[in-house]
Amino acid sequence: MSDVVAMVDRLGRAFLEKDLEEALACFVPEDDITYVGSEAGESAHGRAAVRELLTDLFARPAAYTWQATSATVHSLPGAAFVIAEADGAEHGADGAVEPFPYRITGLLSRRSSGAWLWRAVQGSEPARTEEPARTEEPA
Repeated sequence: MSDVVAMVDRLGRAFLEKDLEEALACFVPEDDITYVGSEAGESAHGRAAVRELLTDLFARPAAYTWQATSATVHSLPGAAFVIAEADGAEHGADGAVEPFPYRITGLLSRRSSGAWLWRAVQGSEPARTEEPARTEEPA
């Protein structure tokens, strides 16, 4: 299922390059596609709506990317569901790079060519847990 995981990274590269056509090429050609990002309002269903959302995301000064570090893939006839942990990064307009944990989940369809393409994908930033404050026991 390495081809499925490769699609996680391919979409991440398209985001880094802000390449709208490459990002859309990661999805099945049908209209029944969905993209949901990690922020409120970053949700689109249908090719036109996904195009519009990605156009808005790519117009931001920063570029975002991710690369899978581990993944669980569930295979179905002609489809796969992936949950991938990833190293994300925000590339600022000033050249600064801010790493963050990221998670990509989604449904991919296998095409007659054998290629895997996204039908629905969601990116999220897992909640960061902080160490609880230590308290001293009274003596």
